[in-house]
Amino acid sequence: FYTQQLDFLPMTQNPQGVLSCFGGATFMGASVLTWALVLIFTGGMGKSAMLPLHIWLPDAMEGPTPVSALIHAATMVVAGVYLVARLFPLYMLEDAALMFVTVVGAATAFYAAMVACAQIDIKRILAFSTISQIAFMMVSLGVASRNNVAIHEGLGYMASMFHLFTHAMFKALLFLGAGSLIHAVHSNNYTSMGGLRKYMPITHITFLVGCLAIAGIPPFAGFWSKDEILVACFANHTFWGIWMTLIAGMTAFYMFRMYYLVFWWNNPDYAKEHHGHMPHDPGMAMTFPLIFLAIVSTVCGLVPFGEFVTFDGHEYHIHLNIPIACLSVAVACCGIFLARWMYIRENDKPKRLADSCRWLWTAAHRRFYWDEIYLFITRRIIFDGICKPIAWFDRHIIDGTMDGFAFVTNKASVAIKGLQSGKVQMYIWWYLIGAVILGLIVAICVL
Repeated sequence: FYTQQLDFLPMTQNPQGVLSCFGGATFMGASVLTWALVLIFTGGMGKSAMLPLHIWLPDAMEGPTPVSALIHAATMVVAGVYLVARLFPLYMLEDAALMFVTVVGAATAFYAAMVACAQIDIKRILAFSTISQIAFMMVSLGVASRNNVAIHEGLGYMASMFHLFTHAMFKALLFLGAGSLIHAVHSNNYTSMGGLRKYMPITHITFLVGCLAIAGIPPFAGFWSKDEILVACFANHTFWGIWMTLIAGMTAFYMFRMYYLVFWWNNPDYAKEHHGHMPHDPGMAMTFPLIFLAIVSTVCGLVPFGEFVTFDGHEYHIHLNIPIACLSVAVACCGIFLARWMYIRENDKPKRLADSCRWLWTAAHRRFYWDEIYLFITRRIIFDGICKPIAWFDRHIIDGTMDGFAFVTNKASVAIKGLQSGKVQMYIWWYLIGAVILGLIVAICVL
């Protein structure tokens, strides 16, 4: 059933017949198939930076920005999503495994959105945005129950793949836009930017398109795929729909927080700071990809109209739910207007807000101390608590025992080396003495 082009509806209509091939063995109350799917998904968690295996992805931002645009937009980090989607015929058979996917994805989406609201490095903001958007895809797969997929022509499953497609466009645009900004001001931090719309109009417009797309504002690409995910979440359970809608609003807030801080916040004295070098748009080698991706991010959400097919070969139709779409757009607009109110010009509102909940802002800025937790586990527990005692035992006990054997052997050889003097007379004397001693021993034993 797996190799036949994902034509798995017949299989889901008789799941017991398929499950029978896995036997009735269980472990801790879960079937073998459930454990297998959860462990496979754990590999996808590491590949796609889901909690708690996410800490590598923000640090991967140290690489060149075009590389970041490639691996974060359409290739490496979405491999975990593709893994779950490729094995979806099996995941549909186990609701427990799908629930695990949903919970991990929902928790990761919220965590990444919270952290993105408190970062100052624009590439790290986009990195945590990537984590959050991939979590959206995971949640979409997790809420795709057997009934939803069968009744709604792939609802959830197709929404995840659709968002993977649109996310590749606007996230590549945003990362290349970040590269253009870093190239202009020689810094990753928005504290070195501000008011750049006056100096970099092409980057400004294209970056705005990317922000609108990821925020889910129609008619940009992110609206269609994000709305499809929300429809799938509401179809599964109202809680998941409300939860992911709120996270979509947080996405709009932190993206436009970055947009206003970079392009509208009061402009520092660039001429003085950069010795007469004023920020400007890069050459065509960088601006053409920005313009091209901005156009694609605007129109690629319309591609599924007559171009995509579902898992069973039928034409794919977007499940545009007007009430849910209006709700999601309204929540996104609230996030945008809140960011505009706080960051469109230099003021003390962000500082007052951060001071009012200093512990929360500090925790979010420090990524809720996940790096410190990993360092504590690896250094204090694994290195100091386990590796150091093992190393001490290896050096002092194992090596000490072997060195002791060598020491005793060396001392004994020094003590008896006089026996090998080369004098035949001495050899005869030792032979006679040994023979007498052996004779005495035999006589004593016989008597």
